[in-house]
This record gives sequence, C-alpha cells and structure tokens, in this order.
Amino acid sequence: MNYEVPERLRWLAAIAWRLVVVGAAVFLVWQVLQRISVVVIASVLALFPASLLWGPVKALKRRGWRPLLATWAVFLGAAVIAVGVGFVVIPALIQGLEPLGDDLATAYDDLRSWLTEGPLGLSPQQIDNYVDTFLEQLQSQLGGLGSGVLSGAVAVFEVITGFILALIVAFFILKDGDRVAAKLVDRLSPTMADQVRRGGRVAWATLNRYVKGLALVGLVDATAIAIGLLILDVPLVAPLAILVFVGAFLPVIGAFTSGLFAVAVAGVNGGLTDALIVLAIVVAVQQLEGDVILPLIFGRTMQLHPLVILLAIAVGGVAFGIAGAFLAVPIAAVVIAVNQELSPEPEKSLLNLAQTIG
Repeated sequence: MNYEVPERLRWLAAIAWRLVVVGAAVFLVWQVLQRISVVVIASVLALFPASLLWGPVKALKRRGWRPLLATWAVFLGAAVIAVGVGFVVIPALIQGLEPLGDDLATAYDDLRSWLTEGPLGLSPQQIDNYVDTFLEQLQSQLGGLGSGVLSGAVAVFEVITGFILALIVAFFILKDGDRVAAKLVDRLSPTMADQVRRGGRVAWATLNRYVKGLALVGLVDATAIAIGLLILDVPLVAPLAILVFVGAFLPVIGAFTSGLFAVAVAGVNGGLTDALIVLAIVVAVQQLEGDVILPLIFGRTMQLHPLVILLAIAVGGVAFGIAGAFLAVPIAAVVIAVNQELSPEPEKSLLNLAQTIG
C-alpha cells in the first residue's frame, strides 16, 4: 500500500532537520565560548578603550609617527589621565563606603520591619528565604566570568588575567589593527571587500559613539541626581553620584537601580518625604535620559526599543554573567547598525524591528 507524504509535512520535515543542524552548531559554539569566556570577554572589552583611543593614534600616524611610538604615546597619556581621575574619585568613594554601608543596612532593617509588621505580613523566615535566593542568583551571575561560581583567589586571578589580556589586545588593535584589516580585506572579492569595509566602518563608529555617549549620559545622570541630593541636604552625595555614573553604563536599568541607593540614604537621613522626592528625581532623570538625552546623543541608529535592550541584557547575563549583561547592548547596537548599513532594503532592516518591537 503506497502512502504519499503530504507536501506540507515534507516541508516541515525539511525545516526541522535544518533547525536541528543549526541548533547543534549554535550549541557547540556556545560550549566553546563558555570554556574560553575569560578570553572572549577580555577581547570584546578591549574594543572599548581601543575605539576611544583610535582617533588620537590615527592622527599621530598621519603626522608620520611610527605605529609603535604613536600607540605607546596615546596609551601612556590615557593611563596618566585615568590615574589622575582615580586620585580624585577613589578617595571620595572609599571615604563614603562605610557610612553608605551603614545607611543601607539601616534602610534594609527598616524595609524588613515594614515587610513583617506592615500590610504584607511576611514572616522573617520568608524574607530570609527570598534574600538567600537572590544572593544565590547573584553569585551564579558573577560566575559568568569563568567556569562556574568564582571565589577567592580564582576570582582575583581571572579578573587580573582578563584585565591584562584586554590591555594587550587593545594595544595591538591600535598598533596594527588598520594594517591587519587591510590585508584581510585584500583577500576578499571586490563585492565582499566593499561590504566588509562598510560594515567595519559602521561597527567601529557605532562602538565609539556608544562608549562616549554612555559616559556623557552617566555624567548628566550623576550631576542631576547630585544636585537634587544637595538641595535636600542628603549626605554622601559624592559616592552616590559615582554609583549613578557607573550604573549608567548598563542602559535602561543601571542608572535607575543605582539611584535607588540614593533613595535609601535619603529615607534613612531625611525620612519618607525626602525618599519620595529623591525617587521622583531619579524617575524624572530616567525619563529625561530616555526621551531627550539618548536620542540627542546617539541619533536614530541606536534608538532601540527598551524591550530590545532588556532582552539583550537578560541574554548576556545568562550567558556570561555581569560582564555579559554589560556587553550585550553594545554588541546588539553594533549588529543592528551593520545590518542597517548593508541591508538592501533599510526599511525592513533589524533597526526598524528593534525600534518598533513591543
């Protein structure tokens, strides 16, 4: 008895086995990246300082400086600036850490009392379970920089190794990146070479603009919140402003989350009214950032829908922990910008989808 397989079933089977092959390839790549995550993350992180220092190095090369000398000059100049900023910022942060910790501990005790004695009526055991679960999840996320949960000397070793590797990679990108890229492009067909040049130029410009833009956004957020704290006479303005600045490098949620520390400190020292006012300031700054500052700095090519940003952060966090969450958004922005540049139909590119999804 002959039985003919329906056309639709044959079509689904063809799609299914192709999906299995693609899924297996993705899984294999995923496993490899997980095992060399320190190298992968360090190499990607190296692109950030390299993109910032590329302009000065290129300018010196055009003036006739040898690549090695130009790279060392810019590298050492950037190190001097970083050390100078550190001498100003780090003492203020260290000085405020202990009182900040005390205020946050007091705020936690107040919140715990409200959860047990307030309308929710939670038991101390329930709160402890929730806190333990949160800490376990946070610890597992911090393990994204290496193989599993990092602790003690292993964590320090991997962080130092990754930092040194990132500096070395950034140095050689600045010194030889243009020549290596030119030799690679010369091996491609004219059509492919043109696409690689265009895509690389857009990717590099997008990354450079992203890093500079987020630094400026962090400065604006920290300044605005610091002014509000000074008006309300909230203590520990300097360390709180530094936390907000650092938090701004995690788009959408970073500045708001770090701003909640300011809310907690205001609540401990000034009461509920001051806490609510600071919360209103944080929310207002967040709205200003999303509706005015980000579009003004980044332009259309990086106006991604908040849902896209949150999903990118979530995927990066699951894959590589805290570092992955930090790197996910710039990687997504670069991919989308390159797709927009190379797409034969820009109106159907990933950029339009990323701006309208949700």
